[in-house]
Amino acid sequence: MVLSVHKANIIVMQILPISDIKKEYPNQWVLIGNPELSEPEINGLIANKLVSGIVLFASKDKREIAYKAAELRKNVETTVCVFTGEIPKKSYFFLGN
Repeated sequence: MVLSVHKANIIVMQILPISDIKKEYPNQWVLIGNPELSEPEINGLIANKLVSGIVLFASKDKREIAYKAAELRKNVETTVCVFTGEIPKKSYFFLGN
């Protein structure tokens, strides 16, 4: 689901706090544009530092985010992808190009 409104070829995107994002998209992978972090340092978990951002796309399937990310991030400066639920302790995630 893309959270944007198209009016006369102008895309209006709403900045949401992380608490609203978690309520709106429970247990989903969420691609967030122009994230605001509580600390500018990128060391550590970004999910713990995320304050707000623009929801570009959300899905229960992280592969769907990966397929659409390049297209969706054209209108924002930076993006992060977070999971809004609890990640099982024995899960592994691979990041790549």
